[in-house]
Amino acid sequence: MKYLIYLLPLFILLSVFSCTPDDEVITADPEAILSFSADTVLFDTVFVTRGSVTKRLRVYNPNKKAVRISNITLGGSGASPYELTINGVESPIANNLELRGRDSLFILVKVNIDPTGVNQPLLVSDSIMFRTNGNLQKVKLVAYGQDAHFHSKAAIGTTTWASDKPHVLLDTILVRAGATLTIEKGARIFATPGAVLLVNGTLLVEGTAEERVVFSGYRREQSYLQAPGQWDGIQILTQSENNRIRFADIRNTVWGLRIGNPGKGGTVVEGCAIQFAFQDGIIGFTSDIRVVNTLIHNCGRYGFSGLGGGNYEVLYSTIVNYNNPMQRESPAFVVADHIPGTDIKNMTVNLRLVNSIVYSDGFNFKDEVLLESDGGTVTAEVAHNILRTDRFKELLNQDGNILNQDPKFTSTSKQDFSLDTLSVASGAAKPLLDVRRDIKGQARSTTKPDIGAFERMID
Repeated sequence: MKYLIYLLPLFILLSVFSCTPDDEVITADPEAILSFSADTVLFDTVFVTRGSVTKRLRVYNPNKKAVRISNITLGGSGASPYELTINGVESPIANNLELRGRDSLFILVKVNIDPTGVNQPLLVSDSIMFRTNGNLQKVKLVAYGQDAHFHSKAAIGTTTWASDKPHVLLDTILVRAGATLTIEKGARIFATPGAVLLVNGTLLVEGTAEERVVFSGYRREQSYLQAPGQWDGIQILTQSENNRIRFADIRNTVWGLRIGNPGKGGTVVEGCAIQFAFQDGIIGFTSDIRVVNTLIHNCGRYGFSGLGGGNYEVLYSTIVNYNNPMQRESPAFVVADHIPGTDIKNMTVNLRLVNSIVYSDGFNFKDEVLLESDGGTVTAEVAHNILRTDRFKELLNQDGNILNQDPKFTSTSKQDFSLDTLSVASGAAKPLLDVRRDIKGQARSTTKPDIGAFERMID
């Protein structure tokens, strides 16, 4: 009896430790089912042979007690284009996984789509199947994939990029001096981080109002569509000449167009939309640039700049910043006879800024126009524009310019910079015989056209 008294506390202690917590007790109740962070794991366009980003699915056990997941498997098994990593183990199947009550596990999902040669988005679907206590639950997997031309680092001669399927830039592509790269109307060019198109020859982008050429970053998720700096952009080098870029959308770059070919045949940019550049939309160095019917918006530094002198024409264009998440420290439109930080100064500048809008929502700047001369010869025609300026309001308050009046765009929150019915731009432009249509191919009035890239549609 005496020994029993001494042993009793030990028995009590052992009984406490031998009790299994409820969340570790496995239930076979068929009502104990799983829940998921999503019922569908959706991948946007995924380029074949390149795989995809990794998506994450969280699997919950909402029950007080543990459950045993008999198996987790892909519907397509080993033939599926999808890959799973389940609790850190890469495998298309996992068996007898125990999940404690109120606990969860993660599944990482990737997809690889084999080339098919079919020139259209293709739907690739599968599902992840979970068997628990006799229940079968599914999470759908959906991806859109497409075959593409892939361009690794290379110096190329005269060639044409067709519009039959997308082009993906994986690295630096250099167009050699004397060579011509022609990009067909309707072509789509997607670039990976650090990729850049260098042009030391001639670039001909042959988009139309109906079939535009698109340059953008490689990532296709919604959150990346307006993200800047995803690739380096297009750079026109010293030997390049006679470039023509028509009806192209250029976005997600560091620089949209960076042009430095002094003394060479100029670059024409017509009907383009250049947007979401980390630094500049168009920046030219002692170069000849003609910009017509072009929209440039939401860049981190300059929308348009011509530095170190040069010949610059900007006609019927809209250069604006609205709801721009990047904190700018420079006006949207800058032309100077010098290049800051260099010995290039006192150069000759010829500027023609006509029928254009340079404006912003005003959170960063009251002055969106900067014309600078340190002694160089400057010839400028600045007429029939809508400009946001305080510094030059006396100098530019003539020749049909409209200063510091809201242009009234259709919807700046939706990045729609066509003109509202009450816009002061309506009918305020100077007719230019060599510009008969706008950025969308809409005919311009021959007597009272509208200022900016968009001719207002009459309801």
